[in-house]
Amino acid sequence: MVKTNANEVSVSDSDIPSFKELKTVQIATLLAKRSGGKIDLYKLIKLIYLIDRRALEKHGYLVTFDRPFNMNFGPIMSNAYNLARGKQEGEYWSKYFSYSNSKRTVVLENHTAGNKELCESEIELINEVFNEFGNMSFQQLKDYTHSLPEYEDVGSTSKEIQWLTFFNVTGWHGEDLLSIKDEMHVKIFYDKLLNME
Repeated sequence: MVKTNANEVSVSDSDIPSFKELKTVQIATLLAKRSGGKIDLYKLIKLIYLIDRRALEKHGYLVTFDRPFNMNFGPIMSNAYNLARGKQEGEYWSKYFSYSNSKRTVVLENHTAGNKELCESEIELINEVFNEFGNMSFQQLKDYTHSLPEYEDVGSTSKEIQWLTFFNVTGWHGEDLLSIKDEMHVKIFYDKLLNME
């Protein structure tokens, strides 16, 4: 897909397929395994954010379709953050992970999530991001994500990153962004068909 600078198109929540919790669990499982079975909450959430961002930048699609937010420690994916802290009920997350609030650690309790929801290129991308950022401390990850163009200092609050901003800063504009929207609409259609079964 060739990137262009044609006229902007809008991107709203209705253009984005629903959040893929099981894929997020499988991503987190791979990251936790590579971290020895447990991982710092904020490091995990940063890595998931960077995986989605890298997928969008390189391939024009998101892996988790989670909602990006800015927080005081930088951009995150909101559903993954809330699931990991036990602040949001999910269908899958609590079957595989526990969370120690005092240690701020996400622990992989069940290793059977597998990776069947992830395609080979997504697994390669997860490993690529972990190889690049997995040895960074949370502070280093915070500093890095603060340098990203979509980051906005929101103090002690949180604020949605607009979808158009997220697509634009990863290089997608005009006709190319319109093509991505069309692909996402097809995915939304098939997701609805699957949910009707």
